[in-house]
Amino acid sequence: MKTVTKIEVIFIVTIKEVAKLAGCSVATVSRVINNNGYVKAQTKIQIERAIHELNYQPNEAARTLYKRKSKMIGLLLPDISNPFFTLIARGVEDIALAHGFQVLIGNSDNDVDKAKEYLFTFNAYNCVGVIATAFADDQIEKLLVSQGIHYVFVDRVENEGNGISMNHFEGGQLQARLVLEGKPKNILILHLDLNIRAFKLRTDGIKQELNNYNVSYYDCSAETLNNKSAFISLIKDLQIDSIICSNDVLAIETMGLVQQFQLKVPEDIQIVGYDNIPFSAMTFPQIATIDQSAYFLGQQAVSILLKLNKNSIIEQQDNRLKLSIKRRNSIRFK
Repeated sequence: MKTVTKIEVIFIVTIKEVAKLAGCSVATVSRVINNNGYVKAQTKIQIERAIHELNYQPNEAARTLYKRKSKMIGLLLPDISNPFFTLIARGVEDIALAHGFQVLIGNSDNDVDKAKEYLFTFNAYNCVGVIATAFADDQIEKLLVSQGIHYVFVDRVENEGNGISMNHFEGGQLQARLVLEGKPKNILILHLDLNIRAFKLRTDGIKQELNNYNVSYYDCSAETLNNKSAFISLIKDLQIDSIICSNDVLAIETMGLVQQFQLKVPEDIQIVGYDNIPFSAMTFPQIATIDQSAYFLGQQAVSILLKLNKNSIIEQQDNRLKLSIKRRNSIRFK
């Protein structure tokens, strides 16, 4: 027995068919669709009725090419696998969709050349603007300016006034204060790439706060974790009883490693993270961290970008938003 496959044929309605049914010219239909130019009220009603009857969908790609403007926003992320940036993306998307825009996401993998390729792609798709959480540096900024495209940097902001971020130096101070509650003797600052300004500022804030209390501390790169046994030997040799990490992902990885070698958290070692990603509250014990509200950062960034797109005047404001402490059981506190 032969199997009969049902094929659904989709007919694409053209603007000419709308004009024919409405009894007017294609140009008149175009004016109604684009809300551009005068059209008699009765004619407009006929066109709208025809559009509804035929279920006509305007060719957005063609309109984009014609107007050199789309309903898309480019979002450049450094590492989409990091939940912090996923939350930023969700904040951007929710506000963008509420205003009729869609989001085109690029993952740079912290590679400048890859980031530049995505910026060219955003421009080719006529994005109304770009939100970037990666490589907020002169190279990228100059490229955006040369393309004549609006932009907002998020989190990794190099210069005042060109983006929105938290006060990372203060965030580092807050991390240190969390650890100090547990009366530490030897602290390890475990940091990510210090060429990224946000991580450098956090580390500087930590060190300043610890210096104020004359507490012994050491610092090393997160790459040390690549050799597990060497890292644990370092912990034991230096008698480390507290570790401050650049972000929650690193804190979770660190806690898993020290627990694997039978060290108890927080009794033997306190651990503090940064970002307050959802996973930080899913570990045992839960990670104490600094909340910089990634979702809200994304919302604020797209709101600013849409104002720039409308050439609205943006009031001068401190681009460093407020942080909050999340005390959890990975630290020793009263």
